Amino acid sequence: MDALTLAFIPVAAILTITPGSDTMLVVNNTLTRSTTDGLCTVAGINAGLLIHALASALGLSMILMNSAAAFEMVKMAGALYIIYLGIQSLRSSRKQEETEFSSEPCSKGISASIREGFLTNVLNPKVAVFYLALLPQFITPGESILRQSLLLMTIHFSMGIIWFSFVTLALGRVRHLVSGGKFKKRLEALSGVVFIGLGLKMALAKN
Repeated sequence: MDALTLAFIPVAAILTITPGSDTMLVVNNTLTRSTTDGLCTVAGINAGLLIHALASALGLSMILMNSAAAFEMVKMAGALYIIYLGIQSLRSSRKQEETEFSSEPCSKGISASIREGFLTNVLNPKVAVFYLALLPQFITPGESILRQSLLLMTIHFSMGIIWFSFVTLALGRVRHLVSGGKFKKRLEALSGVVFIGLGLKMALAKN
């Protein structure tokens, strides 16, 4: 690895561990569903990173960054989806009043967790801008842009897998300590409020 690639590692690490909608979704799905659902959410999130990397390589991110209308459309789509997740969490919390917290996988199925993770990440325009605006700063002039871009994407992707899997497995180990139905209800209600807040913040944020 050259100096620029090594410099990229701490930057990508900070971006990865900084809490956001991805982190909140992993926490919510792990504690209110199962560890398996949490890991499936992680898989979906990182699949979204692959889409962003591919879009950046094809120049689609350039369109997003240079077109205010396109950026606004993607931003609003992402915000509405996060708000939708919040509403779903609030609705689910109301159904937990007489339901015990189960350690079995969520009845929604793992495909729902994968889909939620994927859409939450891929509809986040800030990730696309990161891949277009930040990654080129760590590419050595004169070297293969494609090869270096793939290397940086692999580093970021690996960090996402490791960090979010660690968070999921750590939470999975303490699920039995918070196995009461009341806790699940309160957590889903809190998650709903947080998701809606994040969605509104994204929708109202200035470019």
